Amino acid sequence: MDEQLRKLIDEVCCYPDRSLERQKALNRLLVLIQQLPGIYKSGHQDYLEALNLTWEWVSRKICGFEARSPSLQQSLVIWINGYLKWRIKDLYIPDSNYTISLDRRTRNDEGDETTLLNILPDRQSQSITLDLLDIKIAQIQENQRQSLGKRIRQYIEQDEEGKLTASCLRKKPECHCQLLATRLLLENPPHKISDIARELNISNQTLYSHWKKNCLPLLREIGMNFGYD
Repeated sequence: MDEQLRKLIDEVCCYPDRSLERQKALNRLLVLIQQLPGIYKSGHQDYLEALNLTWEWVSRKICGFEARSPSLQQSLVIWINGYLKWRIKDLYIPDSNYTISLDRRTRNDEGDETTLLNILPDRQSQSITLDLLDIKIAQIQENQRQSLGKRIRQYIEQDEEGKLTASCLRKKPECHCQLLATRLLLENPPHKISDIARELNISNQTLYSHWKKNCLPLLREIGMNFGYD
């Protein structure tokens, strides 16, 4: 079974995304995976919804899968169940408790649809920019107490892989993304960018750009790794 799984995974990943060949290979792989023993089950009435979300996630992430044990089949089942169990947990959480996503669609002052990652105006509107960012930070911080936010909070606080602390300003290594995420997202009330910039003796715009260009995309990646796009 391991050899068959490895062959199908390699075949899926050798084709370009959205190509017909990749989709055919992916369909064959999913049919085989769905027959594997050990896939987590639940008696929840919406279990199939969680399962379908899991297969969609597997379709997007399979090329990044890495076996963590000699048995590819066993590693794959553990990997799939790790995501599926969280999706089942989500079924028991009211919609009002979902954490706001950094990619959540919203509207700017002009009424145009955008995302939280694109809320920053140009340099000519710096004072307005800071106010808008503080508002969005407050929204994220408020929702951070719920569901997925608790797991992301733990990741930010521990930063076991060192990804957040490694992303810092070249001349200010103490100004890293773990510090900013903690101060801007986890503290209650959240700190202001202007206050942090003054404390670290750097300009508002420098700190502001680092947060937008480096920290927010990194946090988005972390969120996606927890299963949210």
